Amino acid sequence: MIEVNLFERLDAEAARRMTEKAREGRKRALAALHRHYVIVTDDGRNMQEVWFEQPPTIQELLARIGPDRWVVSVGMRRRSLRNLLAAE
Repeated sequence: MIEVNLFERLDAEAARRMTEKAREGRKRALAALHRHYVIVTDDGRNMQEVWFEQPPTIQELLARIGPDRWVVSVGMRRRSLRNLLAAE
């Protein structure tokens, strides 16, 4: 009886670890599918999208777009898994 309980506890612990590992892998995979963008303008008419792999900080924005531009929009788009795999 003790052996059965031990095996059940070990099986439950192994299943919990595998589930946790799968969950972390899924989070990384979903993060890789998303790209962050910022739409900027310098004259109010012409817009430009600037892409980032991670959400940009204000310092990163200033480094990429400069201080003379206005941020119009910030967002995130999901990339197609097929396109992502084809690019590799």
